[in-house]
Amino acid sequence: MKKILLLGVFILSTYSITLFGQKLSPEQQKIKQTFFDFLHFYQKNAKKFNSFLLYKGTGKENNPPYKIQWKEAEKYFLFLRKQVPFVGEEYIKNERAHFKYYDSCYKADPEEEIAVGFDFDRWAGGQDNVAYLVKWNTSTKNKYSVEIKGNKAFLKIGSPLWEKTANPEYAWSIVPFIKEKGKWKMADNIYPEDETESSDTKE
Repeated sequence: MKKILLLGVFILSTYSITLFGQKLSPEQQKIKQTFFDFLHFYQKNAKKFNSFLLYKGTGKENNPPYKIQWKEAEKYFLFLRKQVPFVGEEYIKNERAHFKYYDSCYKADPEEEIAVGFDFDRWAGGQDNVAYLVKWNTSTKNKYSVEIKGNKAFLKIGSPLWEKTANPEYAWSIVPFIKEKGKWKMADNIYPEDETESSDTKE
């Protein structure tokens, strides 16, 4: 019985190494690289990305209640179409949906001091400076996986929470993709997955 159990553990361990230790295929690597290229493009052009006044406070001295400035949003969408090759129409559609949701939040709670949706770096995902966020998302210590289903895909990025532990936990983030006109494009910005998983379950 002990031999059978040991054999079972060995088979499962081998399966886990094979399943989660696989390198990304060329198609998966292309998706991952698209996000990396977007991050570096954003880092170089952060001033332009942040130049769009997408919301404003309608109270005194730009205080709440807030509202989305839709004319400015349309300028932002035009900028994405013309100058940001890593995103496509699905990305713009989702950004528009996010802005509508933020606008509804402002109307529901006009006294809220925090401008929902703009209290973090929406393009690199976090509240640190751009350089740090780019480094965080592209670190060689991260784990990456890409799931492709038809013309849609999801890039998952696992960043170690405590690097010096023997079996660190990872904070996972997701970047949705879609294939438009034969090319993989980001379908939305990076967002965090709700749970963390240990290193023996993800690669």
